[in-house]
Amino acid sequence: MKENKVFKIIKLIKNIICWTLIAVLVFTLVVFFMSRINGSTPSVFGYSIFRVSSGSMEPELMVGDIILDKTVDNPEDLKVGDVITFKSSDYGDLLVTHKVIKAPYEENGKLMLQTKGIANEVEDKPISVDNVKGIMICKVDYLDTVYNVFLSPWGLLILIALIVIIFFDEIITIVKILTNNDRSVKDADDINEIIDRLQAEKLKEQAEKVKEQSEKTEEKSKNVSEDSSEKDE
Repeated sequence: MKENKVFKIIKLIKNIICWTLIAVLVFTLVVFFMSRINGSTPSVFGYSIFRVSSGSMEPELMVGDIILDKTVDNPEDLKVGDVITFKSSDYGDLLVTHKVIKAPYEENGKLMLQTKGIANEVEDKPISVDNVKGIMICKVDYLDTVYNVFLSPWGLLILIALIVIIFFDEIITIVKILTNNDRSVKDADDINEIIDRLQAEKLKEQAEKVKEQSEKTEEKSKNVSEDSSEKDE
C-alpha cells in the first residue's frame, strides 16, 4: 500500500507539471495567433519579444539579436538613452528599435520624442509617443535560433508536434476518460482490491494461527492441571 501511495503521488506531481506546461504553451500559442490575426505585436503580461533585422543599432544590437521589451506605462518617463521600439512612417509603418536622443516634449498639443540608430548618421523624424510599442529591458542571448525555428510557420508545426509527443500519455488518458474507457483507473482499482484481499487473507491466517496456538496452550494447561489432581489423590 505504501508503494502504491508513492506511485500515486509521483503521478499526481507529473500530471500537475504536464498540465501547467500545456496551459502555458497553449496560452502562448493563442496569444501569438491572435496577435498575428489582429496585426498587433504578440505580448504576454505587457512583455514582447522582438528580433533585430537591421544593423542600425550596431554594435549595441546586432542583426539577429533578440530583445525583450516592456510596455511603457507612462511615456513621460522616457529619457535620453532609452532604447525603444516604435512604429514610424519613415520605415513603412514597420517596427523600429532605436535610441532616444530627445526626451518627450510637447508640440502642437502632442507629446513627441526623437530617436536615432547608433550606426545611422541622420536622426529619425520626431514621433508621437502614441507610436511607442515598448522599451527594451534586455537583450536575450542565445535565443535567436529558438526564435527563428519556433516562430516560423514550420517551427509552429514542430512546436505543436512536440507538445503532442511529450504529453501523448496525458492526451490518451483524457480521451479514455471522455469515452468512459479509462482502463488505468479500473486496473488501479483491481490492483487495490487484490492487495486488500491478500492483506485480509494474511490477517485472517495470522488470526487463525494465534487462535490455534491459544487453544493448544489452553489444552496443555488443562492437561497439567489434571496431572496435578491425579498426583494429589
